[in-house]
Amino acid sequence: MNRAIRATNLSLRQILITSLVLQVLVAVGLTSYFSWRNGRKTVEALSLRLSREATSHTQKHVVDYLNTPITFLQINQVFADSQRLNIDDIQDLQDAFWRQTQITPQINTLYFGSETGEFVKIEMKDPAKVVILNSNTAPNREAYLLDEQGQKTILIGQQEYDPRQRPWYRAAIEQNSLVWSPIYLFADPPVLGITPAIPLKDTVTNNIKGVMAIDLTLDEISKFLNSLKISSSGRAFIIEKSGAMVATSTNNSLVRRNAWGNERLHYSDSSDPLIKATAEFLKTEFKRFQNIESPQQLIFQFNNGRYFVQARSLNGYPGLDWLIVTVIPESDFMEYIRNNTYTTLLLSILALTSAISLGAISNKVVINSVTNISNVAKAISRGQIPTIDKHPKIKELAIVTQSINSMALQLQTSAQNIKNLESRWEKRVEERTRNLKQVNQELTRLANIDSLTQIYNRYHFDLALEELWRQAIKERAKIALILCDVDSFKLYNDTYGHLMGDECLKKVAKAIDSSINRNKDIAARYGGEEFVVILPRTNSKGAAQVAMRIRNAVNNLNIIHDTSTVENHVTISCGVACFAPHPNSSPNSLIERADYALYQAKQQGKNRFILAEDNVAN
Repeated sequence: MNRAIRATNLSLRQILITSLVLQVLVAVGLTSYFSWRNGRKTVEALSLRLSREATSHTQKHVVDYLNTPITFLQINQVFADSQRLNIDDIQDLQDAFWRQTQITPQINTLYFGSETGEFVKIEMKDPAKVVILNSNTAPNREAYLLDEQGQKTILIGQQEYDPRQRPWYRAAIEQNSLVWSPIYLFADPPVLGITPAIPLKDTVTNNIKGVMAIDLTLDEISKFLNSLKISSSGRAFIIEKSGAMVATSTNNSLVRRNAWGNERLHYSDSSDPLIKATAEFLKTEFKRFQNIESPQQLIFQFNNGRYFVQARSLNGYPGLDWLIVTVIPESDFMEYIRNNTYTTLLLSILALTSAISLGAISNKVVINSVTNISNVAKAISRGQIPTIDKHPKIKELAIVTQSINSMALQLQTSAQNIKNLESRWEKRVEERTRNLKQVNQELTRLANIDSLTQIYNRYHFDLALEELWRQAIKERAKIALILCDVDSFKLYNDTYGHLMGDECLKKVAKAIDSSINRNKDIAARYGGEEFVVILPRTNSKGAAQVAMRIRNAVNNLNIIHDTSTVENHVTISCGVACFAPHPNSSPNSLIERADYALYQAKQQGKNRFILAEDNVAN
């Protein structure tokens, strides 16, 4: 028995202390590791989603920003094709450009050059001015200051000029469609700009009569990117696939001065190291930027840190080969995780120290108890019967339980912090999405609603008529059109002034709009004092009833018109046409019938409507 005791190398004290220390170390290590790993996964998912949302929002804003001048040019093309805009009259173009530059500050430079060499440009910079080249000024163009009504005042300069030799004019002629110019530098101030241009043709001969264009600055895109607030160190930027910079979320200039003047910056010349490194990474990863066609989400290392990259090409704009990039450093989000991990480690170390101290005390209690038991056993072997005066009180289980509860509380706190962080970012993303939806809805409303009468405009009418025409062909149904014209409206304007004329048009538009009652019926301002009503799935009888309601509604307004050639109040004449379209027919045939009926109504005394099918006046 003594030999067996001597052969034992481990004491009870060593076994208890070693097992206790190893258990605490394993628990602390695993808790810290899984806390850090789960936090990093959450940050990675959140960062990728945020970069994807930021890139998507950027693309939507860029598309909206680029679509605005396209919309203006296409509307002017429609007006020119329908002879609502006289591109052969420089004064008419000047007045039209002036009114259009009042709609939005984004459109501040609008101009037109003709095949005969004439030119007109409205430039709403400080100061506002108009540039004109016609037969009286040729071969020079003359620049005049504009007053608050858009009328030229003082001649401020002249210069020899031929619009037909300009790059924007030649590019539009060569493409024979809307085309975007390469990005170039505006002279004053030196900012990046781009010009969309569209050729305008004679509707009869289809010969090109000239080119209309709009100058567009790109600094507004940089301002939007700067407002995104992706993260404290995140970046958003746009580059051409040639590598030249287009816009950036930083306040750094994209233009620099050299010995030959101002020049655009290439991404490799960027003063922002993160933008430069991100572009280099994308170029290396895909060999060249042109290979990035679909949206890409990537992670790369830079300055001993991980960065999340989202890259997406801008498609659908011939001549624009742009790449939208968002980059977010992992460190912007890992700070919260690191703090929680450090707190967990500190508390774990304190728990380890406390456990060892308490273990030593408990070991002493256990050893003393075992010693007492051993002494008692020896005494019994000698035939003695000793008594145990002290009974040990062991609290190890309570200490371990308290330590586990403490670590669980730290894990719960860490998980709640991660959840709160994710919730805050989700709310921010939802708020940005909601704001962009509101902006898109407002832009859609401005593009489709007439600013004076607040009913649909000519642009919306053209789109709606095409859609309803195709639907009528598919359903083999009839479609009716009512073309309305306010009688003697020029006399009304001359007598009461344009402000009263505008109020008159507002009331007439409201009366016409209130005369239709079906959801798919559309009332729109056709131009000037002309209005138009589309009645899908409507026969001649139904269209005549609506025309009668419109005529009566305008008469019931009882707007005084002492100089009218018809009545002593404002009246309206209507031309009604009804047609069952077929695949080879065109909506223009319906418009022509209604217009001819309106002409007959005017010839037969006004204040009436005429149905084109049987030319019956009412």
